[in-house]
Amino acid sequence: MRDPALEKKLRDYRFEQLELRYSIRYLVRGSVVVVAVTGFLVAVFHAQWPAAVFLTLAAAGLAVVAGSAIRLSRRRAVAEMRRELPADEPYEPPGDVL
Repeated sequence: MRDPALEKKLRDYRFEQLELRYSIRYLVRGSVVVVAVTGFLVAVFHAQWPAAVFLTLAAAGLAVVAGSAIRLSRRRAVAEMRRELPADEPYEPPGDVL
């Protein structure tokens, strides 16, 4: 006997696991890029720009990285779930974050 409600919960749980894994991966990679670019800008323009400019650029970069990570991780998790399930079973994830 199959319980559709339980199967949906298990699929949603698996989706959340995948989404979290990809989100962390994208956040770490994006943060490394933001820190590297900010470090490069500090090295090149430290005499001409005040420190607040670097902090503002880093904060803006991290905001872009966070938003992109949420979107990309969700898209990749949905694709992974659809690959894991049989072709005749469509999967719709729980509500969209953004």
